[in-house]
Amino acid sequence: MPVFLFPGQGSQKAGVTKTFYDASTAARNVLERALPLLPESVAAVLLEGAQENLNDTRNAQPVLLCLETAIAAHLSTLGIQATLCAGHSLGEINALTAAGAIPFEDAVSLVLERARLMSENVPEGGMAAVFGMAAEEMEPLLSAEVQVANYNGPAQTIISGESEALKSAIAVLKQHGAKRIVPLRVSGPFHSRLMQPAASALETWLKSVPIASPQIPFLSSVSGCIETEPERIRALLAAQLCSPVQWTKVMEQLEGRRAIEVGPGTVLAGLAKRAPKAPHVLPAETPDACRQLLVQ
Repeated sequence: MPVFLFPGQGSQKAGVTKTFYDASTAARNVLERALPLLPESVAAVLLEGAQENLNDTRNAQPVLLCLETAIAAHLSTLGIQATLCAGHSLGEINALTAAGAIPFEDAVSLVLERARLMSENVPEGGMAAVFGMAAEEMEPLLSAEVQVANYNGPAQTIISGESEALKSAIAVLKQHGAKRIVPLRVSGPFHSRLMQPAASALETWLKSVPIASPQIPFLSSVSGCIETEPERIRALLAAQLCSPVQWTKVMEQLEGRRAIEVGPGTVLAGLAKRAPKAPHVLPAETPDACRQLLVQ
């Protein structure tokens, strides 16, 4: 049986949720459970939202949670069950939901609050993707206002920080051999120390969220380890906002295993293909792709 990998914000695609809603009774049941839990503004884009609206953090995060939970439910009807769950950034909440650690209704509330904090309680700053330079090479070159936000493998590292310091870091990294650096279209310096106020607010809010021991093994991309203890998971979910995503460690622990990217797109599959130690990741971005998994 496969590992389930849940992608995070940036994977959202217009039309995918409606495709699963129309094609799968199990997916439709999940999405219909979600609709009454969502603010009207989010519910309006869940099934029919344009890409521009889906790219708004306040919409993207709850839509991805609902869609990825729906895809996992659809896979279950095909007899495809996870032996381990992991998620990239936001995807960790989706992974914990699939692993039975957080009830779906509570996960929706959690993601709505997380999205609000990441939209409203955000300092000035940004992020950039660095290609062709190993993380260990670039880290000594970064100032205190910039840090690695995502260890996505040897081919890609994301940096995050204060705007002017980020511009300076980009220039320095190019001078020292980075092949390509692409500023990301994000609204803040996510997964950096600058997000500590939002992380502290989320930590307080998380005290009311019921979290149980995962029924399926859960591999954290904050610690890079299997996590089982509910209070430890609670702390990691808050720390995630200001801590780097340790996706390289996640991939290395899953080296050679069969995995399914439970979400729209193939972002995680692409990262795995460019890493020497990684799982073999197959897509589940459409109902047809899900059916193909039965013969792959």
